[in-house]
Amino acid sequence: MKRLILALLTVGTLATTAANAQEPKSILWYGDVNLNTVKDSTQATNAVSKTTNWDITTGVGYQFNRNWTLGINLSWGQMAQKTVGGDKNTFNSYHVGPFARYSHYIGRSETFFWYTQLDFNYEGGYHTHEGDAADAKHSGIYVGAYPALGINVGRSLCLNFNIGGINYTTDKYTTATYAINTFNLNFGHTVVLGISKNFNTGHKMHSHHEPGDEVHHRKMEKSDDDDDSAPKPKKKERSRDDDE
Repeated sequence: MKRLILALLTVGTLATTAANAQEPKSILWYGDVNLNTVKDSTQATNAVSKTTNWDITTGVGYQFNRNWTLGINLSWGQMAQKTVGGDKNTFNSYHVGPFARYSHYIGRSETFFWYTQLDFNYEGGYHTHEGDAADAKHSGIYVGAYPALGINVGRSLCLNFNIGGINYTTDKYTTATYAINTFNLNFGHTVVLGISKNFNTGHKMHSHHEPGDEVHHRKMEKSDDDDDSAPKPKKKERSRDDDE
C-alpha cells in the first residue's frame, strides 16, 4: 500500500521601507521558499523511501515607474532521495538571470493590481551520491512567464498570488551530444502566495493626508485669497470746516 504525504510552504521575503507599494523609482525585493515531501512505504518489508524537494528564489530590481521593473533573480533547489536500501542521492539545480515585470492597477483601484513577469535565466544542475564527486552535470537556458495578482495591504507591503505560468527550457548534459527541450504550461497546477516590498531610493515622498484634508486645505486657501483681495476701508477725510 502506498501512502503520500505532501506539504507545501511558500514564504515571501520582507524588507523595511517607507515607500508605498508600486512606488516609482524604488527598489523591489521579492522571494519565496517552496518545500515538498513525499514518502513511499512498502507494506511487505515495512521499508520507507523519501523524496524531498525544496527551492529558494529571490530577486531584486529597479522600478522605473508605476508599470515597469527590471532586475535580476536567483534560484537554488535540491531534490533529495533516500531509497529503501538507505542510499542517498541529491539532484541540485540553479537559475540566474534578468527579469522584466509589468504591473498595472485594476481600474481606478489603488489596492488591487496585476503583473506579469518574464524570466530569462541561465540554468543548470548536477548530481551527488553519498559524498562522491559530482556527476551528471548539465546546463541550458530557461525562459518563463507568469501572471499574478497583487494586493496592497499597507505601506509598501503587498500580498502576491499566482497559479502557474508558461516556460521553456533547453538543457544539455556534458556527456550528451544533444539537448533536452521541455515546454510546460501549468496554469492551475500550482498556487503560490508571496509577499513583496519596495525600498525608497530618496525621491520626494508623498506626505500623509487624513480624509478630507485636501478639501479643507482648498477652503483655507480660498479664505486667505478672499481676505487678501477684499477692499481695505478708506481713511475718513477730514472736513474742511473743521480745519477752518
